[in-house]
Amino acid sequence: MGIKLTVIGGSGLYTPLLFDAIANYQEEIDFDEICLNGRTASKLEKVARLSQSVIDKSEYDFKVTYTTDRQEALQGAELVLCQIRVGGMKARAYDEEFPLKYDIIGEETVGPGGFANALRTVPVMLELASQMEEYCPEALLINLTNPASIVQQAIEQETTVNVISLCDLPVGVLNKIAKMLDVDRAELRYDYFGLNHLGWYQQLSIRGEDRTAEVIEEVDSLDLGINSEWIKNLEVIPLPYLKYYYHHSIEVEKAKGKDILRAEELIETSDEIAKALEESPETIPELIYQRGAIWYSDVIVPLIAAIVNDKNEEFILNIANNGLLEGIADEVIVEVATIVNGSGIRALEVGEIPLQVKSLLQQEANYRNLATQAAISQAKDDILKALVVNPQVPNYEIAYQIWKEEFSK
Repeated sequence: MGIKLTVIGGSGLYTPLLFDAIANYQEEIDFDEICLNGRTASKLEKVARLSQSVIDKSEYDFKVTYTTDRQEALQGAELVLCQIRVGGMKARAYDEEFPLKYDIIGEETVGPGGFANALRTVPVMLELASQMEEYCPEALLINLTNPASIVQQAIEQETTVNVISLCDLPVGVLNKIAKMLDVDRAELRYDYFGLNHLGWYQQLSIRGEDRTAEVIEEVDSLDLGINSEWIKNLEVIPLPYLKYYYHHSIEVEKAKGKDILRAEELIETSDEIAKALEESPETIPELIYQRGAIWYSDVIVPLIAAIVNDKNEEFILNIANNGLLEGIADEVIVEVATIVNGSGIRALEVGEIPLQVKSLLQQEANYRNLATQAAISQAKDDILKALVVNPQVPNYEIAYQIWKEEFSK
């Protein structure tokens, strides 16, 4: 008997790439059913039809089902993949736009925009977790919904659901490094630590040979958006999101100078994808591939295979700290290398954190801890505590102004 995977947010236009990734994966995964759950039956039907078409052309024969009934979707599920975006792209556009009024970067996981996303998203995710406790209490929740670490900490704090979060950003950087060194990514060994969207590689080796210095010397070719001289001074390789911390003022000016928000670009792309699906309902539109959506092929499907097929595979995942990173509360969700198999997830030991990144890491971790409590309570005092500690917010006066104008409505 195969497994049932339920996809929450299954009507998303990129969902067929999950089935494409399954069909093209190097080994078989024993699925009995993949159930797509969403709010709009007409959208679900179109996505399910295309997804079933992908499977029908493969060597698989499991069924693709769809339903707007959350209970029906969750019952019997061993794995639940959540990819909802609360408020949709319009809410993301708001998160990107309003912080710029205060000369702060607007982004869906960073700064006040990311915090607005957390306040909006955590109650919805806690409702999902509560439903999982009732209908599939043994299932593993694989979370893609942002802000991932705050969402996960809230679920772990308030429910008994087994949850992990994952992101394709660390893998994307590893892919670039592997290409630079002209090796297969599987050959790279690494020491990685941080938080979701705020992490660093501090050692990279191939077959026992340390190649870190070489990568740092040629770091310009990775196109991380961060000053290469600063990276050489840091002596660690940051994820691209660190540009919002190291070059905050520059990024704010860039954002203010854009004619269109990233969310608005994605809305336009989604409209074009929907049109293409109307014209050819059983073919994945080329526009979907062009976005470079590697999260299904490079992270999610390999992770599911490692769990279902009981393999010892290494993944960078988000899990509770529990002493992994020094100076960070145990309950905070950190992003580290792990070994995954059918028995569970085991974090690999993290080396000593360099002093030059430790203060930023700890401040952001403290903020996310406070943001989690605020997202659960929705209380003014908790919201202000989190805003003042947020690394992007310069002082109490601006934090209070943001609360009054954006969060007290």
